[in-house]
Amino acid sequence: MLFGLRTFKISVLISFSIAILTVLIFSDSTVTKTQASSGGVSSARTGAPNESTCTSCHSQNSGAGQTVIVAPANYTPGQTYQVQVQLSTTDATRQAWGFMITALTSTNVAGGSFATTSTSTRLRTITVNGGSRNYVEQSSTGTFAGQGSGASWSFNWTAPATNVGQITFYASGLLADNSGDESGDRTITATAVSQPQVAVVIHHGFTDFDGDGRADPSVFRASDGFWYLNRSTSGFTAVKWGTATDKMTPADFDGDDKADIAVWREGPANVAAFYILQSSTNTLRTEIFGQTGDDPVAVGDWDGDGKADPAVYRDSASGSQSYFYYRGSLNNPGGNITYLPFGTTGDKAVRGDFDGDGKLDAAVFRPSNSIWYILQSSNGTVRYENWGIATDKFVPADYDGDGKTDVAVFRGGVWYVKQSSNSQAAYYPWGLDSDVLVPADFDGDGKTDPAVYRNGVWYVRNSSSGSLSVMNFGIATDKPVANSFVR
Repeated sequence: MLFGLRTFKISVLISFSIAILTVLIFSDSTVTKTQASSGGVSSARTGAPNESTCTSCHSQNSGAGQTVIVAPANYTPGQTYQVQVQLSTTDATRQAWGFMITALTSTNVAGGSFATTSTSTRLRTITVNGGSRNYVEQSSTGTFAGQGSGASWSFNWTAPATNVGQITFYASGLLADNSGDESGDRTITATAVSQPQVAVVIHHGFTDFDGDGRADPSVFRASDGFWYLNRSTSGFTAVKWGTATDKMTPADFDGDDKADIAVWREGPANVAAFYILQSSTNTLRTEIFGQTGDDPVAVGDWDGDGKADPAVYRDSASGSQSYFYYRGSLNNPGGNITYLPFGTTGDKAVRGDFDGDGKLDAAVFRPSNSIWYILQSSNGTVRYENWGIATDKFVPADYDGDGKTDVAVFRGGVWYVKQSSNSQAAYYPWGLDSDVLVPADFDGDGKTDPAVYRNGVWYVRNSSSGSLSVMNFGIATDKPVANSFVR
């Protein structure tokens, strides 16, 4: 067919024809005569369930090329994201471009909504199998006729208002030859998946007994067996709990965002136990767990459900292999114990969520080479950090407020912190070698404050201002609760 301006032919894209060309579109078993345009089609052609692709109109030409969807791997309900469709090829005969994309839930209904951000795209709503689906496709100006190598389009996608589970993006890309007809074009489909964002549980500190986001100066007095708590919102209280030989293991075992008074008592296997005073019910919970020689530094939320799990670290549990043991509270009605081999003889267990996914990571410091070995729960890979020496005191915590535990040590009156937010070192001269270290977030700004306990006095460097805070609470022989997991 001849045209007046053959050098300026509008390419036929995504089952489109030139506005003056009448074509036959084959859709399932029905043949329909229609008038289409390079600006898009009225039929769904993404290759999604119950849809065809551009080959319904365009004869398929084999050759190199790809269609890529750039979409968020995870979505938060109601949040808007930029999405891209990218076409590329090394075939120089490809000289015009088009696409069509939709987003569907696992039940094949519309997943979210689209919005255009440039004149190169336009929106469509098409009924498929009795339901409406939302689409984005190229506009007339978005065919980029005469452009080689490829093309890309950007637009916005807003996630559904609620968690609807997995959402799949389906796109059909057309790599056309710009000849003005449907022959010799190439269709390539692609998909991308976006999962609901897993909520990261932001735990208040293990010394926040009233859930206000601030650490509470608190001590255990071995002479009378009392915990004395100076709660920043709820005021002073004293609770008799444990014995002088117990090890303090305060944590939020019941998931109410308040630290529970808790101790671990050594003993033979099937005798050693955690004794927990659950703050939500003010009742005793006993967890038979561990054995003499274990280190309860491993107590914390191992499965990300917002509740601390009974846990211990056992040096040389099997030959030279050390183990972390924990009993997860998430989907574990049988109370099964997880055995996690990590570390070797002589390693020192350290506590923290070093990757910020809301779960504790198995982590040890190896004195022989001064390296921290961290098994990141988010991806199962081991991270190595050369930080500190064998004689240091280990004070890992979130000092920069990014939701990740920073590797940190105390030596000679100085806190040495490697900040996870930027991998830069931070040094805090604070305290004496003879002080008891009590790192915690005392000012409620989401960052751990370097702090020491000395003869019943708390000396805190407030991270929010860098100023000194002095609090009198306890006596010289008390053990401050914030020191529970310092090693």
